[in-house]
Amino acid sequence: MPNRHLPLAIRTAFIVLLVLLWDSSVRFGWIDSLFLASPVHTAEKFAATTRTALPHLYATLTAFTVAFVSGVLLAAVLGFAISLSGYTYKVFMPLLVLGVTIPKVTLLPLFVLWFGIEKTTIIVYGMLSAFFPMIVNVMAASLEVKPNQVVLARAMGCGKVRTFAKVIFPAMLPVLSSGCFYACNAALMGVFIVELALSRFGMGALVHDLAMTF
Repeated sequence: MPNRHLPLAIRTAFIVLLVLLWDSSVRFGWIDSLFLASPVHTAEKFAATTRTALPHLYATLTAFTVAFVSGVLLAAVLGFAISLSGYTYKVFMPLLVLGVTIPKVTLLPLFVLWFGIEKTTIIVYGMLSAFFPMIVNVMAASLEVKPNQVVLARAMGCGKVRTFAKVIFPAMLPVLSSGCFYACNAALMGVFIVELALSRFGMGALVHDLAMTF
């Protein structure tokens, strides 16, 4: 087998092994079928469950998209602004890192008091979940820009816009990409958590209802 096909074969074999283990655990009674359906029964109910879930999926994806985009844009603007000065960086960076480490789910009762139990709470909570990891990465990305590269670009006649496009942004891009990845995960988890706890609609609410009715 060519080496280029080996990773695909390994991944396929791993998935098949998991499905066999799943089926065996139910078939031989290692796990009660009341709590875990077999692959065959899951496949039988998949189409019907998907039709039921589509409106909920749309609601969740809509809330997630608004929360993620607004959180990332706000973090990018504030992060770039704070990073322009070394003093503001030293002042705000520890506070923003603290915002990442604090479990925001403990503040959920306050969000309910401020915004109610409608979609606004879901979006705001998801936006803040995306905001903090993104702004920390934006500010960390600013450290990747080497001052001598900026000086060299300006010495070669590049203006501010071209220097940003050709030097600053490419240097920051790897860390910004990592920040977007973590912000995406945090926003989706934030939306799902609020739906699971409060909402009557969305994937979190659907999963909660299905769990309660087995």
